[in-house]
Amino acid sequence: MRLVARQMKKLHEERKIPFDEMLILYRVKKNHKYPFVDIIKRLLRESDLPFFWITENDVSKRSFKKDDGKIKISTIDSSKGLDFQAVFIVNVDSMPFPLQDDKEREVSLFYIGMTRAKEYLCLSYSGESEFTQYLDQIMDKRHQKKTGIEKIN
Repeated sequence: MRLVARQMKKLHEERKIPFDEMLILYRVKKNHKYPFVDIIKRLLRESDLPFFWITENDVSKRSFKKDDGKIKISTIDSSKGLDFQAVFIVNVDSMPFPLQDDKEREVSLFYIGMTRAKEYLCLSYSGESEFTQYLDQIMDKRHQKKTGIEKIN
C-alpha cells in the first residue's frame, strides 16, 4: 500500500492527475490475517492523501460525489459503471476469493476492476494466488521477449 500511495502522489504531481480521478479497488474488506481497508485508510492518512470510502455503508454509497477532490476506495463488486483515470487494484493475491466457488465470477470481477481505468492501471500484490501466478507468468514472458533470457526455476 505504501507503493500505491507513492504512485498516487507521483501521478498527481508529475502527470497532474486529480485525486478524484483515482480509485482504489479491493476484493474483500478483510481476511483472517489483515483488515485490508483499515490498512488502506491508515496508509493514505499517513501519506496525507485525501480519500472517500464509497462502500463503507449505504449512506456513503448514496452520498458519494466523484469530483470532491478525494481518492475513492471501493469494492470491485461496486465499481461497475465507474471510470477513473487511474485505478489501483490492491491485494490481487486475495483473488480468486477462497470462499467463492465460481471462479468465472472472480475472473469477471477482476476484468470489471481492470476496465475501470481510463489511462493508468496498477495491480498490487504481495502474496501468491492463482491470479498472481498468472500475472507473474505474463511478466516473465515479456521479460524473456525483451532480453532473450529464459528464467530458470
